[in-house]
Amino acid sequence: MKKKVLIIFKYPHQWNTPCISKFSNFYDIEHLYLSNLENKNFIELINHINTLIKNKKIDIVVFDVDYFKFINFFFISEIICKKKILLTGDDIGLHELHSITASACDLVLTHCPLSVLKYREKGYEAHLFYCELNNFKKIDAVKKDIDVLFYGHITPDRKEFLDYIVESGISLKNVGHTDELTNLPIEELTKIISKSKIVLQLSKTRTNSVSNYESERVFRFYYQFKGRMIVAGYIGSACVAEYAPGTELVFSEDELPTFYTKEECVKILKKVLQDENLLKMHTDKLNLRVNDFCDDIKNFQPIYNTIEKKNSRKVVLSKIPYWYLRISAKYILIKNIRLSNLIKIIFLLKIIFKMVKNSNFLTKFLVLTESFFNILWYSFALTFKSKNK
Repeated sequence: MKKKVLIIFKYPHQWNTPCISKFSNFYDIEHLYLSNLENKNFIELINHINTLIKNKKIDIVVFDVDYFKFINFFFISEIICKKKILLTGDDIGLHELHSITASACDLVLTHCPLSVLKYREKGYEAHLFYCELNNFKKIDAVKKDIDVLFYGHITPDRKEFLDYIVESGISLKNVGHTDELTNLPIEELTKIISKSKIVLQLSKTRTNSVSNYESERVFRFYYQFKGRMIVAGYIGSACVAEYAPGTELVFSEDELPTFYTKEECVKILKKVLQDENLLKMHTDKLNLRVNDFCDDIKNFQPIYNTIEKKNSRKVVLSKIPYWYLRISAKYILIKNIRLSNLIKIIFLLKIIFKMVKNSNFLTKFLVLTESFFNILWYSFALTFKSKNK
């Protein structure tokens, strides 16, 4: 009989289904969306989840944490189960936050191979968990009449690359989009990729600066592990990619030629397009590597083995920093806060006092003072916002 896993998602999203699919090969799965429980505060939500765990006899709980500060160390610590897993699909700008939240868990699953090493460097049990591919389906071989394909968001930096490629005489099909435009349906995109000889992957993060709790917004971008090369290889096309350290950990130059500059990019594209044997070599080797990389049973087995270990390796923090306490306190307090239920805030304040118990005087003063201001501001703001809906 399989053990039961509860996956707590923030809200319905296209990557939820493949995530459930991977776990279901080894476990019986239950899942819930926190977006369906918006009328519950911090304590009520914890009680609801713990009751569900008890009634359904859940052994393991997986927490989808990206861009949802409510799912923090203090929330996860209150969930009663045998094993807890942190799941992140976008760790690059959130690693400092997640690496503290992870100390309430027994295992970290992340989509980026470099991210895996960063967690292991801190002492965590961490494994690679990739979900993007499951939305694409292989189709029958078709004539490849597109030389180079780009799809994804178009930023000023990417536009500079794409314009330079076209100006260099390379035939480029650009189906990219801006934030104001929607991307292509998966079925249509799959057909276009299958007709393409080479898919172009640009790896820089898309924002003008990287939000980071330690270095703030010092860095303009990171070189991020992306999924274009995996989709291309799976469908049967070659890929040329902008350098990213995570990519380097998984693919060789024969499987995935890489570049730093737009000049290097054009040089590689021309070389590969002018040599059919070289193009076939890159295509075949990438396809072989991707099929191995995305074997769900084979790649989930190490995760399963770690989950099933009797003793998990836990990371004990020397302290929880002020910025993390401040963020956690805010999102604990404002969850479903209204003027009509202010009496419930008394119980939430007890949690905040407990959170800062071992902090120095200044941290206690700052967190508690801001908490009282947050109660006053958000109780009025969210009450009137709900009435105006």
